[in-house]
Amino acid sequence: MDKLFNSHWFVKIISFFIALMLFTMVNLDNISSQPGVLPSLSEGSYTLEEVELTVLYDEENYSVTDKTEHVQVNLRGPQSVLTYFQLIRPTYEIFVDVTEREAGVHTLSVQHRGFPSELTVSVVPQFVRVELQEKQTISLPVHVDLINSNEIEEGYTVGTPIVTPMNVEVTAAREVIASVASAKAYVDVSGADKMMEEAVPVKLFDEAGNELHLNVNPSIVDVKIPITSPNKRVPVKVPRDGTLPTGLSIESFEINPTEVTIYGPSEVIDKINVIEGTTINLNEITESQTIDVHLPVPKGVERIDPEKVQVTIEVAEEESIEWTDVPIEIIGANQNVNVNFAEDQAPMTGVTIYGSQTLLDKLTLNDIQAFIDVSDKSIGDHELPVQFNGPPNLRFVSEKEKAKVSVTSRSE
Repeated sequence: MDKLFNSHWFVKIISFFIALMLFTMVNLDNISSQPGVLPSLSEGSYTLEEVELTVLYDEENYSVTDKTEHVQVNLRGPQSVLTYFQLIRPTYEIFVDVTEREAGVHTLSVQHRGFPSELTVSVVPQFVRVELQEKQTISLPVHVDLINSNEIEEGYTVGTPIVTPMNVEVTAAREVIASVASAKAYVDVSGADKMMEEAVPVKLFDEAGNELHLNVNPSIVDVKIPITSPNKRVPVKVPRDGTLPTGLSIESFEINPTEVTIYGPSEVIDKINVIEGTTINLNEITESQTIDVHLPVPKGVERIDPEKVQVTIEVAEEESIEWTDVPIEIIGANQNVNVNFAEDQAPMTGVTIYGSQTLLDKLTLNDIQAFIDVSDKSIGDHELPVQFNGPPNLRFVSEKEKAKVSVTSRSE
């Protein structure tokens, strides 16, 4: 069979017979008009059922809210023309024209076009009712409904959705517009563990929750849904290295903010108690200034908010004061030993304190502690460094760098 259709002569022969058949049908009336030849074929009729009725109207300003959907079309005329019409099915249209009419109910005669001129065309019903209503445009906010919000990853939370654009426009007949109650976009967040971004179709609903199938502009909106991982607040520490140039002292060293939020798996962030920023080199500080300090993200942490803090350093001229007879405390001794200063060692020391005049003016003896640490010291005599605790940004220099103590067992 394929070989026949591929044959040049076969296609020519088939084309000839089709042309001959069409020619015969078109000229059938001439043949039938001759006496005694096919008189019964001269006239005929044909009915088209359920023909769609087209309404021509001002679509920019009006909507059709009621009309006859379908009509019946009866055709009469030469049988050859009817047969040809049935075979060829030319383009035709059944319509009413209300383009010049205003809002309201109109009864109009049904018109037609596209039928062969030899045929008589009658439409049932001949008159139809069409109702026009003025179009109205309203703006509606888009509400995002989250589906399966209880099925996101454990420990994560869903933030407030962000919709772009925030509002959509709906244009329809005034009566139809009155029934529109809400515009919604649905997003499934099951299994979400990070920010979601989706293009989502907008759906319209009436007060009863029934969906309305109307034109929406735009019909699709972009939705971003923040998905927040487990988090906690931790303090920030900014280390310092080096010393200020001679003659300068730090009057204040302020970190802003003092705490940041870390995000990540619970098993990771639960072990983190402080975030340490990059080290500030005091050797390079010659005047008061504010420095942006980056906060490195610890291993396993997803992110830090904010990612950096500001450190404001106030610098002043360094002054000093001297105190004498500051008591030296002994710390770190366990309950099984006695610790005493050597016989030639007074449990006191003098100290020179360096800092800005503002800080020195506020200082009292209760603000500082001189001590020696005997933690893990064995039985015997020891010479240990004298250390100081006190307000930040002060420097302590003891006249007695070391103190002699004797560690003995309580059982002796």
